Amino acid sequence: MKKSNVAIAVVVGIGVLWTGGAWFTGKKAEQHIDEVVAQLNEQLTQHYPEAGLVVTRQGYERHIFSSTTQFIVKSRLPADDENALLAPGDQLVFNEKISHGPLPLAQLKHFTLIPSLASIHSELANTPTVKSLFDFTKGKSPFSAETRIGYSHTTSSAIQIQPIQYNAEDSSLSSDAMNIALKTSPDNNAIVLNIDTGKVSLSFKNEADIDTEMTLNGLTVRSDSHLSKEGLRVGTQQIDAKNFLYALNHKPAVQLVGIKGHSDLDSVKNLVNGSLNYQIDKIEWQQLPLGSANLKLSLQDFSASGMKTFYDNYNQAVQKNMANISHVTNQDELQAMQNEVNAAVLQNIPALLADAPQFSIDNLTLKNDKGESQFSLKADFNDPSKAQSNGQGLSGIVDSYVKQLNASLTINKPMATQLLSVIAQSEGIPVEQAGQFAAQQIQSLSALGEMYHLTTQNPESIQSALHYASGQVTVNQDKMTLEQFIEQYLTSSNNE
Repeated sequence: MKKSNVAIAVVVGIGVLWTGGAWFTGKKAEQHIDEVVAQLNEQLTQHYPEAGLVVTRQGYERHIFSSTTQFIVKSRLPADDENALLAPGDQLVFNEKISHGPLPLAQLKHFTLIPSLASIHSELANTPTVKSLFDFTKGKSPFSAETRIGYSHTTSSAIQIQPIQYNAEDSSLSSDAMNIALKTSPDNNAIVLNIDTGKVSLSFKNEADIDTEMTLNGLTVRSDSHLSKEGLRVGTQQIDAKNFLYALNHKPAVQLVGIKGHSDLDSVKNLVNGSLNYQIDKIEWQQLPLGSANLKLSLQDFSASGMKTFYDNYNQAVQKNMANISHVTNQDELQAMQNEVNAAVLQNIPALLADAPQFSIDNLTLKNDKGESQFSLKADFNDPSKAQSNGQGLSGIVDSYVKQLNASLTINKPMATQLLSVIAQSEGIPVEQAGQFAAQQIQSLSALGEMYHLTTQNPESIQSALHYASGQVTVNQDKMTLEQFIEQYLTSSNNE
């Protein structure tokens, strides 16, 4: 056989195998889609019951290399339910075009040669329910996604949200395109999420009928998480934004530049440990510089199962109240709902503090050109179910929860003076008078702190240190019982 004939035979053979494989995986894709719909409905019911939404699949036209179907989102709540997100008869329709594996044609267009069960193109359809959204995006589908489903049922999605331009009489909304990359393992145990946005601007009239504008620029999210054995989602997350602007009457009121947030939580042997870090490089108030801020928090030896119990019960109480909030008619009913949420928090604190964890504010700093002020706190907790307190009354109750607590505060005088001076200037006080006013305020604060034995000072700073353990409080060098501390400081300040 000539080489050319061999080549043709190989090509034809591969074509036959690929065609057969595509037809087979077309059937497999249809089965998997039903699983996806079932999972979507389970998650909607579990996490967003008040939304009252249900997803169904409509039609499935299977061809050799591709198939088409539709996802329909409707409301399952009664027509008279005020919480329904969709009115009776309204529906969201997503058109789905499925390219069959093992090498979906849609992937080959992007030079992706990874064997897959299917590649799916999803698009929000232009129906009467969402016609206005298509007006905002100049006729383009506001939402589209390219999803690859692996043979192990892992998914990888590239989602795009079109730029939006909305204008009304007293409000407007504009946004750049948003790109979302999402990877999930079977059962959504592991999730990798990346979000990139451009500029988002919102303007409206506030309650005082003042023109208000909010702008967020350059938001990015990087998240890599998984479920622990206890069902608690842990992992790493990074959130950054270039700047945030809040303006009144078209004049900047607050501006934050260089916003960063990072969290890292892990669970090993039912114990959660981790840290949370937040940073703002530049804070402006009325276009005047206030400085920068940093906050670092740490969690140590928190019970993963206890945190899951606390979160689930708290979330259940919140969702219950959110579902009923539209029926609230007076302030008393609103307060009753808040009390119910507060009660859920208090009732589940013992679960949260199981295994005697530690929580700390490792560093809270405010910094400007003149210096830096710092605050730190560390709390060692007892397991309330195991704690044995020898104290009585309030001390006994506190000791069943708190083993010891340490806090320290250092206020840099030049830094604080500069901060108060800027705030005074923002209220229209001239620079020189604002500086004098700020210096007097810091001097009064120093004198007041020393008079009540709350602070000590030196030429550069005001300092305070507090320690609590076994019903005893030490403020700087003064020791007293918890009851004496409350009587001396908290009660007297309330009376004033």
